[in-house]
Amino acid sequence: EERQEVRQWCQESAYLRDVYQALQHFRYVSKRQTRKQAETRLTQWFDRYLFSDCAAVRSIAKALIIRRDAVLSCIVFSYSNGPMEGINNKIKLIKRRGYGYRNIQRFTLRVRLETSITF
Repeated sequence: EERQEVRQWCQESAYLRDVYQALQHFRYVSKRQTRKQAETRLTQWFDRYLFSDCAAVRSIAKALIIRRDAVLSCIVFSYSNGPMEGINNKIKLIKRRGYGYRNIQRFTLRVRLETSITF
């Protein structure tokens, strides 16, 4: 059902079709087996979409080509700093909600309780 809606939208709008194709092709790039294969696929993606008719796709390609090494590392390595960013966000929320703790021990106790971190 969703695929038919997407197909219909792509038929109605060339702009949306170009953006959707670029996204799907980038998903293909991210499903690689080796570093060499990832480099090859990423280079092919840049060659195809750097001079696209769609301005949004061109600007995305230009932004990614500036950060080519970081994008390649992100594709090749499966490490993520997402869990750590989530913990940092929780700590900031605790600090904001607390309006200042009387001492640092109470603050660290609250952080440990909410995030399950052992110090």
